[in-house]
Amino acid sequence: MKLGVISSNLMQYEFEDGLRYARELGLGAVEVGACGLASNRKYCDRERLVAHRDEIPGWLEAFERNELEISALIGHGAPLMPDKAIAQEYSRQFRQTCQLMEWAGIRRMTLLSGLPEGAEGDRTPVWVTFADLPFLRDTVEWQWEKRLIPYWREHGKIAADHGVTLCFEMHGGDLIHNPVTLKRLHQEIGPVVACNFDISHMWFQSIDPCEAVRYLGDLVQHVHAKDTHIQAHNVRLRGFNDSASVESPEQRPWNFTIPGWGHGESDWKEFVTALQFAGYDHVLSIEMECEYLNVEEGLKKSIDFLKPIVFEKEPGPKWWELAGMSDAGSLWKED
Repeated sequence: MKLGVISSNLMQYEFEDGLRYARELGLGAVEVGACGLASNRKYCDRERLVAHRDEIPGWLEAFERNELEISALIGHGAPLMPDKAIAQEYSRQFRQTCQLMEWAGIRRMTLLSGLPEGAEGDRTPVWVTFADLPFLRDTVEWQWEKRLIPYWREHGKIAADHGVTLCFEMHGGDLIHNPVTLKRLHQEIGPVVACNFDISHMWFQSIDPCEAVRYLGDLVQHVHAKDTHIQAHNVRLRGFNDSASVESPEQRPWNFTIPGWGHGESDWKEFVTALQFAGYDHVLSIEMECEYLNVEEGLKKSIDFLKPIVFEKEPGPKWWELAGMSDAGSLWKED
């Protein structure tokens, strides 16, 4: 595993300066915004690179020159919005991004599955979190059968045709928000569907991150590293599904924070071990989304906390093999 960073945390720098800064921090990868909400021309001018394919090698070389890999391109957006203009524009950008990824040899896209309306003709997205009532259960199934599955069957095929794996983030306010819904989408659409595992989204939903990793197994193809600070006094009054604004973090039941500022070292060590057991050997991409910390200070503190925890080398020969045993329970052999 190696530590990386999301490009939105480098936006205070111009492209080359930001890559140098990431390298100086000791990072090994950048997760680069390409389309949708994460679109920015500073680190990935998608339109230009697709229109001028000959410029892609120079763009990639800038990362290589700074000893950085691109862990994924980011496609977070609102693909299932009832507003057709928004949905169509996202689809256009998604298709362009898949083409760019094929030409650049980038295999992972991190993204959201989207949130549609609750019935034909509605103009507002609806997230059903309480399905005890029959009409609410019907709403959820309509969203899956009429919106989510048809959309990602079509766009999943586009991605697969370009050699792209779609790493969906299990995000509150999205149809795919927990391991069960993620696996259902994978079963419906096929192997093009994988997971971008953001542990912070597990904690604010009271989902055990390690159980989630064990359940998903090799579907975990990308990982976000950020924490969740639970404010128990607000939880007791508001519960976890409260809609207090991120602009007033002191009023919220939970806030995103940097690793180690919500859960301790033992929790993070257990999570990294679960990833190791699941065979994950890619990037832990730091996403500094804490509302009450300076971005650069947050990045540095995140790296300082995570670096001693992350396994940097391949396991290699087992200790008992090096000791001359045929297996872990055998006796030593004579030379």
